[in-house]
Formats: sequence, C-alpha cells, structure tokens
Amino acid sequence: MASSKSRIYWRILEPILLGSIANIAINFIFNPSRPDFILKEFLIAIVFSGMLTEINRFIDFRLERKLSWTNNLGKRFIYHLAFLTLSLIVVINVIGNVYTWLIGDGFYSFKELFIINVCVFVVALLLTFFKWSAYFYKNWINAEHSLTDSTKELNKLKSEFEKSSNQIELQKGNGLLQLNVEDINFVKSDLGIVWVYYEGSKAVFNGSLLTLMELLPKHLFFHANRNMIIRQEMILSISSSTYGKIDLKLKDIVDDNSLITISRLKAASFRKWRNSSLN
Repeated sequence: MASSKSRIYWRILEPILLGSIANIAINFIFNPSRPDFILKEFLIAIVFSGMLTEINRFIDFRLERKLSWTNNLGKRFIYHLAFLTLSLIVVINVIGNVYTWLIGDGFYSFKELFIINVCVFVVALLLTFFKWSAYFYKNWINAEHSLTDSTKELNKLKSEFEKSSNQIELQKGNGLLQLNVEDINFVKSDLGIVWVYYEGSKAVFNGSLLTLMELLPKHLFFHANRNMIIRQEMILSISSSTYGKIDLKLKDIVDDNSLITISRLKAASFRKWRNSSLN
C-alpha cells in the first residue's frame, strides 16, 4: 500500500520537477542577469514534461519486459537513453515548435533549440538516474531480506532433516532403548503415558507428547490430535468426515489405534503437511 502511494506521488512530482528545474535553467542561460520567470511558461513546461515522463515511463515498462536490468544491464541502459533522446526530440522539437507556431511566437532558432534540448535532457537524465537508484536500492533491500529469509528457511529445513537421523531414548521394561526416529510408526498418549510404537512393539517416552514432537522431523510426523502423533508412511487411507473433519486409517494396525480423526481446526494444516510430504 505504501509502495503504491509513493509511486503515485512520484508520478505527480516528476513532471513538476522536470518542468520547473528545466524552465529555471533555460531562463538563466538565456538571460543570466534578469531571468524572466513567467507562470505561463512554468505551466507549459510542466505539461510538456508530463508528456515526456509518461513516454519515458511507457518505454521503461516495455523495456523491462524484454531487457531486464539483471540480465542486460548495458544494453538496457543504452536502449533507455536512446528512447529518452528520441522522446525528447519528439516532445520538445516537434510538439513544442508546433505549439509555439500556433500561439504566434514563431519557431525557435537552432541555438535556442540546442540549449533547450540539452537542459531538458540533463534534468530528465538526472531524475531518471534518481529513479533508477531508488529502484536498485529497493531491489537490493528486498534481495537482502529474501536472502536472510531463505537462509533461515534453509537452516530450518536442514535442522528438520537432521532430526531424521536422531535417536530417541525410550524406556522398555527396566532398561533404556535408543530407537532411531525412522523406526517409529506412531505415538499415542494414554493416561499420561506416552507410548512409542515401532515394529510391532512399543516403549515409553519419559516426557510429554509435545516434547517428543519437537524431537521428530516435521516432514515425517504430524501431531494429529491431543493423543496421537502419526507417521506419513503409516497412513493407509484418508476420507472426509462430518463438519470438516478427516478420518484416517493407519496400516498394519488391528486395534483401536488404526482409526483416528483429524479435527476441523487441524484439517487444513494436515492437508498442507500431507501435500508437502508427498512432494
């Protein structure tokens, strides 16, 4: 929203700056001792500058589709200057001369046209450089933020994949068991005891379900409800249930753990997790 407003402000301000600065410079050059500043001249200069900046903006838009700054910097710069010069010739020398002829002021001399063209071109080029600088700075800032976000996301993914090779300490009988994460089928909390199921057997995790979930890779395991953590490979079938819920059937399980329900509140996150896991 803020970016859209700044573009509107600059679109209004650019022709005003171009027309005013160029008009002041031209008046000083033509009559340095007593420059004649007339409101009518300023308004005419702003109108012509508006035409020039709109043409320049259209050129910029068309060139961006064919020659981007990132891939063709030198070629884009040369083309833009060429089209800017051509636009200046059309607006100042053709339309400007026709206008002065219609109002009865006659034609400009070659020297006058040369001074006017140079002044307007220099001012237009300076404003264009300012706009390009703002554009490159904005892209640089966005690139820095994107790089930072990408690095964070990459580190997060790396951390999650590293969890796949971790081992979880469990209690089985009177002894301790180091179980590979990849061997866990699903986890169930029953009466405050967290049972970890693996290869037809189960053991106890000395901690909460949430604590265990932090140790498991998110791309493989999903916290289905307050009592269950399921593994992606253990899902046999998925079906829609009432009120936006999802029913799951787990494979290789014959007791009441084989059927579980994903609540309506968790249905969207489950679908997102499922799709990302499959991809």
